[in-house]
Amino acid sequence: MLNKFIQIIIILTAFIVVFISTTYLSVYFFVKSEKSVIIPDVSGKDIIYVLELLSDNGLNTKVEGTEYHSSIPKNHVIYQDPKPGNEVKVGRDVSIILSKGSKWLKLPDIRGLSVEKAQVMLDSHHLCRGEITRIFHPYFDSDMIIDQYPAPGKSITHNACINFLVSRGNRHRLYQMPDFTGVSLENVLMVLNKIDIKPVSIKYANDFQWPENRVIDQKPEFGCAITKDEPVFLTVNRRANSDDTLQGGVSLYIYTVPNGFLKKHILIRLNIFGVTIHVYDDFTRPSENIYVIIPNDCDASVFVYQDEELVDSKLY
Repeated sequence: MLNKFIQIIIILTAFIVVFISTTYLSVYFFVKSEKSVIIPDVSGKDIIYVLELLSDNGLNTKVEGTEYHSSIPKNHVIYQDPKPGNEVKVGRDVSIILSKGSKWLKLPDIRGLSVEKAQVMLDSHHLCRGEITRIFHPYFDSDMIIDQYPAPGKSITHNACINFLVSRGNRHRLYQMPDFTGVSLENVLMVLNKIDIKPVSIKYANDFQWPENRVIDQKPEFGCAITKDEPVFLTVNRRANSDDTLQGGVSLYIYTVPNGFLKKHILIRLNIFGVTIHVYDDFTRPSENIYVIIPNDCDASVFVYQDEELVDSKLY
């Protein structure tokens, strides 16, 4: 009985040894049969190059994060795991950490740019816009950056804010509104034209107490301070129908360009229904006639500018 038990123990032991040996050899030969590669050194390399290199070697790229680095450029590898030179199986992940570039950068020069263009440049450098101070300036157009703080070339960190000194444009010269009451429209327009002010609206009224073609009301009123960009509204005593009325309820205005050798820039503005329309704007040969048809069933006025100077006007 004892001998039989010993035989069973020996058989079981032999079976276990054979099983373990077989399993070990199977795993050993299976592992040996897998292809292995040597991990390349990708430190300091560009991410595009790293992706191609690891892929060509049958390895996977796993980006673990990004960090600022004083010497390694943006989107280049700072750290890798496994280390270069290790032998691994094909298909293994290689973890990397990418550089975000230096934490410090040199501030770009945004002077002379518009606020909108400067904002685009700041966004591209991961900077923010700080306080804006606006002043009048004789040489910088409105909304242009005169100066900045910190100054260009200074080292700053990402997400730092930059303060702007922005132009409000040239300070407009102020004029005292003259008293145009009773003055002919032609003379009023000549005065306004000399200070580069053009009336936005001219309306008409019938008042027998005033001569025809005379201003009977104005806004802004006499004595008010105005700038060249401020609109002027005039009310003019209506003029009787002229003799150049054509059949069909229209009048014909004719302007002849003065004699000379060079073409003149002629601008004809028609004020009708309270709206000013540019009916002619071109360089015209000397002695050439320009025709403008004016409806008779409404108040209208024609103003002719030659090389930006008022040379003629007529009311209908």
